[in-house]
Amino acid sequence: MRTKFSGILTLILALVVQLTFAQQKTITGTVTDDTGLPLPGANVIVKGTSSGTQSDFDGNYTVSANVGQTLVFSYVGFVAKEVKVGAQNKIDVSLLPDAAALEEVVVTGYSTRNQTVQTSAVVSISASELSQMAPTTSIDNMLQGKAAGVQVTSANGKPGQGAFVRIRGTGSLVAGASSPLYIVDGAPIREEDLANVPNEDIENITILKDAATTARYGSRGANGVVVITTKNGNRNKDAVIRYSSRYGTTSRIEPNFTMMNAEQKLQYEAEIYALGGPAGSLPGVQTTPGSPERAELLSRETNWADLMLKDGVIQNNNISISGGSEKVDYYFSVSHDKNTGIIDKIDGFERLGTRLNVNFDAKKWLTMGVNVGYSRSTSDEPRDRNNTQNPFQSVYVMNQYETEFLYDDEGNIKLDDNGNPQYNPTHRNFATRGALETEPSTDVDQVTLASVDALVKLSKNWTYGFTTSINHGLIRRESYSKPGGILDIILNNAAVGNKFDDQQDRLDLTISNRLNYTLNSNNHHLNVLGLYEYNLNEFYRTFVRSTGFPSPLLSTQTSAADLNNGFTNRSRLTLVSYGVFADYDYKEKYLASASVRRDGSSNFGKDYQFGTFWSGSLGWNIAKEDFFGVDAINDLKLRAAYGSVGNRNGIKRYDSQATNAFGSYPGGSSSYPATVANPDLKWETTTTANVGLEFNLFNKRVRGVTDYFVRNTTDLLFNIPTAWEAGIIDPDGRRGVPGNLGEIQNKGLEISLQGDIVRTSNFTWTLGGNIIFLDTEIIELPDGEDVTPADAYNIRFSEGRKINEHYLVRYAGVDAGTGKSLFLGADGNTYFAEDLPEGENRVFQGKSALADKEGGFFTNLSYKGFGLRADFVFKAGNWINNFVRSNAESDGQAIDDNQAVTAFNYWQQPGDTNVMPSPIYAAVDQTVNSDRFLEKGDYIRMRNVTLSYNFPSEYLEKTPLQSLRIYAQGQNLMTFTKFWGDPEVGLSSGETVAFGDAVAPGEATLYSYPNVKSFQFGLDVSF
Repeated sequence: MRTKFSGILTLILALVVQLTFAQQKTITGTVTDDTGLPLPGANVIVKGTSSGTQSDFDGNYTVSANVGQTLVFSYVGFVAKEVKVGAQNKIDVSLLPDAAALEEVVVTGYSTRNQTVQTSAVVSISASELSQMAPTTSIDNMLQGKAAGVQVTSANGKPGQGAFVRIRGTGSLVAGASSPLYIVDGAPIREEDLANVPNEDIENITILKDAATTARYGSRGANGVVVITTKNGNRNKDAVIRYSSRYGTTSRIEPNFTMMNAEQKLQYEAEIYALGGPAGSLPGVQTTPGSPERAELLSRETNWADLMLKDGVIQNNNISISGGSEKVDYYFSVSHDKNTGIIDKIDGFERLGTRLNVNFDAKKWLTMGVNVGYSRSTSDEPRDRNNTQNPFQSVYVMNQYETEFLYDDEGNIKLDDNGNPQYNPTHRNFATRGALETEPSTDVDQVTLASVDALVKLSKNWTYGFTTSINHGLIRRESYSKPGGILDIILNNAAVGNKFDDQQDRLDLTISNRLNYTLNSNNHHLNVLGLYEYNLNEFYRTFVRSTGFPSPLLSTQTSAADLNNGFTNRSRLTLVSYGVFADYDYKEKYLASASVRRDGSSNFGKDYQFGTFWSGSLGWNIAKEDFFGVDAINDLKLRAAYGSVGNRNGIKRYDSQATNAFGSYPGGSSSYPATVANPDLKWETTTTANVGLEFNLFNKRVRGVTDYFVRNTTDLLFNIPTAWEAGIIDPDGRRGVPGNLGEIQNKGLEISLQGDIVRTSNFTWTLGGNIIFLDTEIIELPDGEDVTPADAYNIRFSEGRKINEHYLVRYAGVDAGTGKSLFLGADGNTYFAEDLPEGENRVFQGKSALADKEGGFFTNLSYKGFGLRADFVFKAGNWINNFVRSNAESDGQAIDDNQAVTAFNYWQQPGDTNVMPSPIYAAVDQTVNSDRFLEKGDYIRMRNVTLSYNFPSEYLEKTPLQSLRIYAQGQNLMTFTKFWGDPEVGLSSGETVAFGDAVAPGEATLYSYPNVKSFQFGLDVSF
C-alpha cells in the first residue's frame, strides 16, 4: 500500500514539475550602454524573486523566466530597465547612464568611497561620458563645461596644446601656481604634459574641489586635484578586442570681421595720405585708379589667409585588448593620433602611445599591480610671437596687393640661383611663408608613466599598501635656421645657418606607504589610513647653439663650424609627507571625514620647511531618515567642509637660499651673487569653507548639486619688487626678492542640474548644465601698495580690487565737433589726449580678465540606437584687451599693414557720431594707454555636436562583432558673441607670455594660434 502511494505521489510531483517547466523559458540577450558597448557584470533579476544572473564580459546573459514575469536589468552608473517576458526568447537591452549614479564610486587617489557617503565637493567623469565629449589631443580641454566651478580656457588652437584650468577661481598671484594638481595612476604629471595621455586609455577623471579631499594632498592640493585613472581588465572574462577610429578635417573659425581687399586698401592709403598721414610712399598714393600700375597690382591680388593656411587632417586610431582570469586581469592598448593643424607647409602634431596594466593575486594575502604607459609625440612649433614671423599675424597684416613671390618687368616670377621662386619680403621685410620651410622648429616629447603597487592583507581589518610611481619626461626641441634661409639672410646677409638643441630631462618619483584599518560593524563604517610618502623631482637640461652649417640638409651639431653657446643645469625638489585620514558613516545617514597631513619641502626657508594641513567635513543624508517620507525626493544630502591646503609652486627651487652665478673674466672665471636669500620664505596657505546640497527627484529624473564656497589664500608667494637702485636682479631679469606678500579671496556659488525630460524604453531626452558665479578680491598687499606683475600687459594688483583687473585710462569716445579722441582723467573730467592732467590717469573700473560666470549645458536625445548630443560652453563677465583689433583699426598709424574694412568708419565732418577718431590726431591720441579696445569677452559656443548610431545586437548576430557604433561629429561650429574676433582667448602670444608664465590668461589678444572647427567621422567596434 505504501509503495503504491509513493508511486502515485511521485507521478503527481513529476506532473507538477513538468507543468512548471512548460511555463518557463530560457531568455538570452545582450546588455549594452547607450553607445553600444557591452556592460559586463550587469544584473538580470526576475522581479519579485531572488533568481537571476549577471552578464558576461561581452554583455551576454542567459536566464530562465516565466511568460508574464518581468526582468529587471541594472548596472552601476546606469538607469535600471524593466522588460516583461512575452513570446520572445531574446531580449537585448540598452541601459542609459544615470548621472547621479555615475558618481557612485569616487576615486580620490588615496582611497575610493561611495558617493552616497562622500562629504566632499567632487565631480567624477566616467569613460562612457568621455566617449561623448569633443575629442582633443590634450585631456584638460575635455573638462570645459563639464563640472561646476572648473573654469577651462583653451590656451590656443595649436594641436597638442593644453588649457588653463582653474578650480574655483585663481588661487595665487604668480604664474603657474593656480593650476590644479594632476595625478595619473598615482604619478603627478605637469599640466603641459597632459597631451601625452591618450583619451582612450582613461577610465575615470575625478575632480576634487574642496578641502575635505584636497587637504589629503597637503602642499600640492591648494588649487584642486584632478585624479586620472586608466583602464583595467575584468576578472574571469574572455579577451575583448576594441578598435576605434576617427578621421576628419579642421579649419580656421571664420572671423566675424572683414579685412580690406586690395582695392579697398589702396583707397584707404590714399585717404590717409590726403589727411596728412604717413602713406606717401605706399601704392595707394604712388598709383592712381585706372592706371596700368594700379591694374597690375589688382590683377595679382593675394588672399593671404588662403595662402598661409590649409584645411588640416585629424586622424585617430586605437586598439585595445582586455580581459582576465580568476587571479589576473589585464589591459593593453596602442594608439596613434595625428593632427596636421591649419598652417600650410608644416606637419602639426603626432603621437604614438602604448599602455599595459596588469593586476594579479600573487598570494591569498598579496595583490600586485603594474601600470606602464609610454607616449612619444612630435610637434612642429611655428613662431607664436608678436611679429611677422608669426604666420597668423601675417594673415592679417599682409596687404592683399602684395604677392607671394617677386616678379620681373615681364611679369614672370623671379628665380634664385637654384631655380626656385624668390619669395617677396613684402613691406614687413620678411617672407613668412618661406620661413615656414627654412626655419623649422620641432618638439619631441617622450613620457613614461609607470607605477607598481602591492596590497598586503594583514588581517580582516588591516591592510598595508605600497606604491612606487614614476613620471619620466624627455623633451627635446630642435630649432634650425637653415643656411641661406629667410631669417639667416636677414641676420647674416650670407648663408651661415644657426641651430639650437634644447633637451630637458624630468623625473618625478613618488614612494607611498599606506596602512589602512577598516571596520564594518552594526551599521558603523570606519576607514582610517596612515600615510608616509616621499616625492623627488629632478630636472636636467642640456642646451647647445652653433652656427656655420655647410648645407640645409646637415642639421646635427657636429656639422657646425662654431659653437656659440652651450650649458647644462640641474635642480632637485623633494617633499616628505606624513598623514592620517579617516572616514566614518552610520547607516549611510550620518557622515564624517577628517584628515591631517604634514609636508616638508626643500624649497622653503630652514625654519619653514614643514607645514601642517588639515580638514574636517560632515554630512547628513536626510532622505534616509525614517521621518522623511517625501516620495518625490529620492536623495537629499547636506554636507559641510572646512580645511587648509598649501602651495609651493610659482617660486624657484632655491629661492630661499643665496645663490651665485658664474661667468668669465679676463684671465679666468668669475663668480657673483645671483639671488638674495630669504630664509623666511614659507608656505602659501589656502583655507576653504564649503557647504553643499545634493538631491535626486522624481525617481531620479531630476538630479542636482549646489555648493557655496569661500577660499582665502594667505602668505601669497610672490617676487616682491624692490627699488631699481637696490640692484636686486636675478640672472633671469627678475627684480626683487621672493617672499610672502598678502591675501586673496575667491568665493562663489556652483549649481549643477540635469533632468530626463522624456524617459521611455525607446526614447530619452536629457537636458543638463552647470554654472559658477565667482567673486574674487585682493584682501591684502604689503604696506597696502599696488603691485604690477611681470608677464602681463595692463594688469595691476590692488587691495579691495578684483584679481587680474585691468588698469587703463578711460576712453570717452570721439568729440563730434573735431574728431579727436576723448579721455577721462583721474578726476573724472573729459580731456583731449594732450590736455590730460599730469600724473597717473589710469584707473580701476572693476573689469577683470577673469570671468565671473562660466559653465556649460547640453542636450542629449536617444531613439532606438540613434543618438544626437550637443554640448555648449559659455563665459561672461571677463574683459579682454583686443590688441588685434587695435592694429586693424589703427586710425592710420599702422597704414603699412592691412586694415579691417571698419577702419573706413572714421570721423570726417562735424556732427559725425558712432565713428572712430579722425586719423589726423591719431599720433597723439594713441600715446594714451586707454581702454578703447577693452571688450567684454562674453560668449556661448557649441563645443560639440554628435550624431551616432549603435547597431542592434540582432544585426550583428551572424558577424564576429559584439558591438558597432558609427558617428559624425562637429566641433566649434557656432559661436555667439559681440566680441570682435574669437572671444575664447588664453594665450595672447606664446613667445611674448609663455604658457607657464601667464599670470592673467585671457588678458589680451595677440595673434596666437587661433581656435579651430572640425568635422569628423568615426567608428567604435568590439570583437
